[in-house]
Amino acid sequence: MTDASDLKVSKQLLKTRSGEFDLASIHSLFLRDVGVCDLGCLGECVSMERLDLSHNHLTVLHKLAGLTQLHTLNLAANTITTLEGLQSLEQLQSLNLSGNLIGRFESLLCLTGLENLQDLRLQDRTNKLTNPVCQHVNYLKEVQRMFPRLTTLDGERLQGKGSELYQLCREIDTHLQQEPVASASLSAPQHLAPWLQPKDWQMADDFQNSMLCDAEEQLTDLLASCKRLSEESEEKLHYSMLGSS
Repeated sequence: MTDASDLKVSKQLLKTRSGEFDLASIHSLFLRDVGVCDLGCLGECVSMERLDLSHNHLTVLHKLAGLTQLHTLNLAANTITTLEGLQSLEQLQSLNLSGNLIGRFESLLCLTGLENLQDLRLQDRTNKLTNPVCQHVNYLKEVQRMFPRLTTLDGERLQGKGSELYQLCREIDTHLQQEPVASASLSAPQHLAPWLQPKDWQMADDFQNSMLCDAEEQLTDLLASCKRLSEESEEKLHYSMLGSS
């Protein structure tokens, strides 16, 4: 019997999970948290469009090279260090790599030729999944430089409707980190200087106009991001007050 933590993808597993007898007829497959460490014959599913391999034990991906119709791929929470094989997925639009062991920007180079890639996730703050490369001081700027066609990175809009609010949230977060609250101000909170500048309100007004046309999915992402940033800001202010008392 195959150990649950050392599973190789077999034809029988694929047929059982998909309900399809012919591997070439499988379009969607959910193999989350089943202990997969070897992709086996998965490359024979040449019509695959959606694939979830999250929370397994994968380290290499070259057996995915034949899935040229794949447009959605979830590889979160594995032990992946190299992305070789993914450069062949010409139709790929959405890729989740959060919670792996990708440590260098060079490891991402093989993805730069994927012209249809719009949604890339290397970290998931909600589920506390990240990669070592995300800790780099220039992480955001470097990834945006490498992938100028991305519309969404780590769940946040980079382009299109909704991107203005994410930019505003990042500026607020940076402002809070760079300008700690003075102890004198803490003793008289009614005299605190405004932490939003006039330009920030202008950006908020611009976003209000654009968000009227946002899709429900985009709005959900925006609200989740705002809630996260608000909680982080409150926590930082709380510890600043404790440190000054």
